[in-house]
Amino acid sequence: MVNSSLSVMAKPRTRSQVHEEASTDSEPTALEPPSPRDMKELVDSIVQELTESEKFKSILSSCIDKAISRKITQLTQEVVKHESRLFDLAKEMDSKTSQLLSLNDAFLHLQLEVNQYKNRTNELDQFSRRDNLRIFGIRERENEDLRKTVVDLAKDKLELEHVSAVDIDWAHRVGPKYSPSGTTTRQRSILVKFKNHTVRDSYIKNRRKLKGTPTVIKEDLTRFNQQLLQQARDNKFTENAWSIDGKVFALVKTTGGGSVVKRITVTRDLPDLPL
Repeated sequence: MVNSSLSVMAKPRTRSQVHEEASTDSEPTALEPPSPRDMKELVDSIVQELTESEKFKSILSSCIDKAISRKITQLTQEVVKHESRLFDLAKEMDSKTSQLLSLNDAFLHLQLEVNQYKNRTNELDQFSRRDNLRIFGIRERENEDLRKTVVDLAKDKLELEHVSAVDIDWAHRVGPKYSPSGTTTRQRSILVKFKNHTVRDSYIKNRRKLKGTPTVIKEDLTRFNQQLLQQARDNKFTENAWSIDGKVFALVKTTGGGSVVKRITVTRDLPDLPL
């Protein structure tokens, strides 16, 4: 078909023919260009012959195979490189995870030590207050003698005739004298330190005789123990809470409808369910 297509096209002339025509004719004859249809037929014929050629098919298949092989090799190299990077990242992550776990263990250990230190400091602070009491509800007066006030409370209200001023180391008002606005005075509590722990305990034992009066006697608790006692009182699974010698106790409800006394040393000792 290629030959037939070419036959319809103008045949190229040889150099001698051109020379002879030039010698007989003063004006050269221009070659007519092939028509688009002729060009299409020529191209289609060439393509058909190529596609039907086994040699061409073999060459084309070989080229395609080589191109695919090169691409697969390239992709394989990329995969191997990424797998190596992923492996390095996994090792690095394992190392970081190990470091993080180690740091977490160290933090927990340090936190435990800090909590133990806080608890020990609180215990020592509370022990230093073992001979102290706080008295609330006594009206503040100018030039008052607080030792005498504390002794008079013992004799007049608590029926403790043996108490005298020599049993008291010191006594003074604590807290700001004025309200935050500065317009009114506060009725500040009295902090008392006794020389004798037995005398101090006698105030605690007889303080129930003050019931119905504005005067209240409490132990001198640390800030931490004050908060712990308040939390124990506010807990919905406790019926009551109190302190003895600076130690906080709570009457905790049980599942059977009863209650049991429990020592509360830290917040996590507070019940979140009935015992």
